[in-house]
Amino acid sequence: MACVAVPIVEGILVKTAEWILVQKERKEEARTKALKGEAEGKSLMNGEKRYSSPLKNENFPEGEAHSALTNSGTLVGLSLRKKLHLLSNFLFSGSVLLAFEHFWHGEIVPFFPFLTGARTPEDSYTMLKEMSTVGVSMALLITGIWAVYCFVLERKLQKEGEKNASIA
Repeated sequence: MACVAVPIVEGILVKTAEWILVQKERKEEARTKALKGEAEGKSLMNGEKRYSSPLKNENFPEGEAHSALTNSGTLVGLSLRKKLHLLSNFLFSGSVLLAFEHFWHGEIVPFFPFLTGARTPEDSYTMLKEMSTVGVSMALLITGIWAVYCFVLERKLQKEGEKNASIA
């Protein structure tokens, strides 16, 4: 019934952590640009500094400042922000599919109280029990699959980095 709520809440928490990391990266990038601009900036007529923008990597979405590998070939791997983005995508996509399945079977309805398991106190107990057992186990399973996926992806990036370093 409402077991879909647990992965959604976890997804919201992960997305919040990802947003916090993005804000920290932006502050660090602005601080780095400011320090770099003081040393390398060109003064304009009104006294402001002009900065040259770094080249963007076309393989990553706009705003991606760091690629998986550095230019020198040393391994960095995926940033924590990218890993959290993957986890939130896993959680939200699974939750959307599960919510559709619950809607299809009539467990979620388009009128109050929206969940058929919340109509009576006895049904609410069953719904909360399902959330604490099935919902938590689903969220843990998705998080476990994500951890394995990130581990395999890191290993793949390491092998590609070693291959590229040996060629150079």
